[in-house]
Amino acid sequence: MIGIYGANGFIGRHLVRRLAESGVVIRAVSRKFDQNFAKSFAQLVEFVEADLRQPLDMASTLQDVDTVVQLVSTSSPGMKNDHAIADIAENVVPHVQFLQSCIRAGVRRYIFISSGGTVYGPGAPVPTPETSQTNPINSHGLTKLVVEKYIQMHGHVDGLEYIILRVANPFGPGQEFRKGQGLIPAILDHWRKDLPVKIFGNGMALRDYLYIDDLIDAIEAAVMLSGQPRLIVNVGSGEVRSVIEVIEAIETATHHKFKREYIEARTTDVDVANLDIAFAKKILKWAPKTKFEDGVRMTVDLRS
Repeated sequence: MIGIYGANGFIGRHLVRRLAESGVVIRAVSRKFDQNFAKSFAQLVEFVEADLRQPLDMASTLQDVDTVVQLVSTSSPGMKNDHAIADIAENVVPHVQFLQSCIRAGVRRYIFISSGGTVYGPGAPVPTPETSQTNPINSHGLTKLVVEKYIQMHGHVDGLEYIILRVANPFGPGQEFRKGQGLIPAILDHWRKDLPVKIFGNGMALRDYLYIDDLIDAIEAAVMLSGQPRLIVNVGSGEVRSVIEVIEAIETATHHKFKREYIEARTTDVDVANLDIAFAKKILKWAPKTKFEDGVRMTVDLRS
C-alpha cells in the first residue's frame, strides 16, 4: 500500500487522482479533506484524517503501508526568516517523529518532496546538479535540508529506501493562492480580483516552473522505481523564466494587462534557481512534457 501524506493539498490531490485511476492501492492522509474530492474517490481510496503534529494518530495510519509519499509542509520561501522557531516546530520536529514511526512500522520506501529552489542557496552552479553544495539562506530551505539529512541517516542506519525529490516551482489547475507561496497562483488570484501585481526587485529573478502533470509523472516514477534506491533527484522543467516573463505569459493567456507595483527585493531569495535534471532523466527515465505556455493556458482555462 502507498500512503500519501498531505493528500488534500495541490500536489496530493493530483497524485491521489493519478494513482487511484491507475488501480494502485492508496491510503490518503491529511488533516482534513475537501468532501467533494473525498466522495469522488471514496470507492478507490482509503481516506484518513490525521494531523502530522499528533504522533500517535500518524503512527496509526502506517499499518500495511509499504511506501510513504510525504508532501506535508506549512512553510514557504515567502515567509522569509520571520518565523524560524515555528518553522522548526512545525516542519522539522513532526517530520522527524513521523519518520521514526515509519521505521518502527516497517515502511520500506520514503519519498520526500524537498525544495529545488531553496536548498542550494546563492552561488550555486547554473544549472545546479544534485552534487552541488547546499547553503540555504531562508528557513524554508533549511528545514527541508534538515529533514533530508534525517532521511539519509535512516537510510544508512536502518536500511530505509528513499528518494528525495528536489522540486522546482509546481503550478497548474487546482492550485489555490496562499500568501507567500507560488508566483503563478498569486498572479491568477490578482487577475480574478483585478488587483495589481507586486514585483520584488526588478522582476528579473529567474526560476524554474514545472507543470503539475510532469511533477506527478516524476513522483509516480519514484514510487515505481525498482531496486533499493537511496537517491536525491532534481525535478524541474530544465528551463528558467523571469518574473516579468511569467507575468507576460499570463497576460497573453488571460488577455488582461496587469498594473505593476515594484517593491524591495527580499534578501532571502536567490537571483537564479535553475535545476539540472539530467540525473532525473537517467535514473527515473523521466522528462517534462508540458511547454510552459501550454501549462499556463490550461491553468487559466480551468480557473476561468
